[in-house]
This record gives sequence, C-alpha cells and structure tokens, in this order.
Amino acid sequence: MNQEDILKFAKQQGYDNVSYIGKWKDYEVYEPIFDYDGVSFVGLPLVVLVKKNEIRMSTPKESLQQINDTQ
Repeated sequence: MNQEDILKFAKQQGYDNVSYIGKWKDYEVYEPIFDYDGVSFVGLPLVVLVKKNEIRMSTPKESLQQINDTQ
C-alpha cells in the first residue's frame, strides 16, 4: 500500500491528511488529521490501519489498545 492510497482512504473518511505513527501488531498505523485551526474534536482517537493490501479504520477497542500498547 503506498502513501497516496492511504491519503486517499483518509480523505474518503472525511480527513485531510495522515501522519505515520509506527507499527502496532502486524499493522502500519497512521493518525488521520483534520486541517482546521482552532477547532477541537472530541471522540475516540481512531487510527488508520494498513496491512499489505488491506486499509481500514480501527475499531474503538483497537484504537484504545494501540494507545495502551505503545506508551
């Protein structure tokens, strides 16, 4: 999966950009980003998960587990 495909997926989900976080389990993890100055978003910190040709948003449970595992 290339960076353009990951960015395209994030934009389809309503985000403006992505930032690589690192590896978690068998996934490459990307933070989806909104490019809005001064706006706060409240909710679970979902991430984009990429494994080979699979790309998807994390589940709420996975997002919290990824945070706990990488701290």
